[in-house]
Amino acid sequence: MSTNTTRGLKASAPHVHPLGPWREASPGKVEGGWLPVSGGQSGATASAAYAASNASMPLSASAGLVVRRYRRVTMYRTSGFDGVVRLVAVLLHRIAVSSRGSVCYLNGRRMRMLLSLSGTIHPIDLSVIYSLMEKLGFDVVKQSRGKYVVIRMDKPIMREIKNTKTIEGAVEVVKRYLGG
Repeated sequence: MSTNTTRGLKASAPHVHPLGPWREASPGKVEGGWLPVSGGQSGATASAAYAASNASMPLSASAGLVVRRYRRVTMYRTSGFDGVVRLVAVLLHRIAVSSRGSVCYLNGRRMRMLLSLSGTIHPIDLSVIYSLMEKLGFDVVKQSRGKYVVIRMDKPIMREIKNTKTIEGAVEVVKRYLGG
């Protein structure tokens, strides 16, 4: 009887996980709703589908986030600089509407909570977001545990964003303060 043994254990069939074999994340469908995922469709079809269903998408998708999967970790990436500007405008609008104090602290975990994301934001995109917030006049503080942005509600940009009723208005305010 010839059995292949290693340290006294018999070799058996390859292990199959009880929930089934490992699969790639399906393009487009994530816990929070539909998000545009690169690689699932061609560029023209994906952008047309994205534009057609933009009204029914969650806040994170309309903010320009794209889901990427790195081995076992799901991370959110921005789709370009316009996506970062829109993301910052969405974050500032959410903070202006929901915050009750005069100062708000914003770090990566709080961004994730405000946007209702199931994963984390990629560190490269976080650094771009922090630098853009610094250009807008907010203080970026670095501690041993990470970075956070100090958002003061008495700044003129926050007053203007609080007076806007839509996210599109907040995007226009942010673009105006950036000079573009």
